[in-house]
Amino acid sequence: MVSEIFIRYETATGLEKTARFRSDETTINLDLRNIASVDLLPIIWCENLECLCLRNNALAEIDLSALEKAGKKLKSIRLNHNRLQEMDLGPLSSCPNLEEVNLENNRLKRIDLSPLFQCANLKELAIDKDVGLTADLLLRSVGSWPEVLVERYHKILWKASSTE
Repeated sequence: MVSEIFIRYETATGLEKTARFRSDETTINLDLRNIASVDLLPIIWCENLECLCLRNNALAEIDLSALEKAGKKLKSIRLNHNRLQEMDLGPLSSCPNLEEVNLENNRLKRIDLSPLFQCANLKELAIDKDVGLTADLLLRSVGSWPEVLVERYHKILWKASSTE
């Protein structure tokens, strides 16, 4: 039996809303809903989730920790055209099939790409050109990287993990 999940969010105008999805969905699409904050915890029940879309909203921050459980099949996460100022990509290291991350047109100043080194299938990483890229210095000696990170090697500020 397929169950339903309910994702609660608040719009930029202060309205509390709920979106309903089947737990066997492969795509959760929350585009164009003027979302200012969202609780993604219910997606832990979406074992077939391949694409998470939150494009064109008003998100200033987002907690992706639910992807540590639900991200096994995740291929794409699209967070472009929001107001994100900081991002913890840590949960994406639990998404071995991740192919696309889109963070364009946000307010990010700097982002730590270290978790993406665990995503061997990563083919597309869309980030604005003026965003500073950092990564853990220890990852420089790791043998195989996703090609999209090799292309950005010269733009990454390598930092020792103890100086966080």
